Amino acid sequence: MQKYFISLEEFNRNILLGEHAFQIKNVLRAKVKDKFLIGVEEKTYLAEIESIENKEIKFKVVEELAGNFELPVFVSLFQGFPKADKLEHIIKYGTQLGVSEIHPVLMQRSLFKLDEKKRDSKLERFNKIAKEAAEQSFRNRVPAVLDIKKLKDVDFSGYTTKILCYEETAKTGESSAFKKKIQELKLEERVAIVVGPEGGITPEEVDYLESLGFVSVGLGPRILRTETVVFYVLSSISYEWELRK
Repeated sequence: MQKYFISLEEFNRNILLGEHAFQIKNVLRAKVKDKFLIGVEEKTYLAEIESIENKEIKFKVVEELAGNFELPVFVSLFQGFPKADKLEHIIKYGTQLGVSEIHPVLMQRSLFKLDEKKRDSKLERFNKIAKEAAEQSFRNRVPAVLDIKKLKDVDFSGYTTKILCYEETAKTGESSAFKKKIQELKLEERVAIVVGPEGGITPEEVDYLESLGFVSVGLGPRILRTETVVFYVLSSISYEWELRK
């Protein structure tokens, strides 16, 4: 069953507009009385189609559904901006795995060069990808992809646990810090995860982050690509907090 995140205005008017209406009518070829899920203000409802018109779908709410599909901790990913479309994949799959918000960060070894004229369109696309991934994975909320910033302009003061994924730490054989950190987390704690771009994090950036309270951790004996680190981290947190008994 498909889920759609809609605005409170659409919910109060009992209509779906734009791409959602197009998908239901032309892609799914839904019919009157077919059901789907609605996400609004972190609540989920079962809805039934009442009419299918040219550019809108009218529905009625059948019931509010219980269930929390969010990680029990708030995880913010601070991702060193990678090249090509890697960030789009990180947003898509990070959302499916439960990330709470994503901060694209320009770091010293980022190959990406920000075109200010394209900043808004990029952020719009990134947030659309997050929304679609949240719908696909039945999340309660859509993770926000926040403004693109330089590392020194990021405010980390609101986080109680700060983890720096650093490949040089992994090369020394360190293997316990990450496990210890996620085991020590508390419910609804705010966690900051920093991941470098393809070229890694410079020693100067490591010193800066450690001065802010970050702990450098290795992620096992293998060196991961920047676009796969988020899978490892979020899967580990999910295992520790949602699957392990």
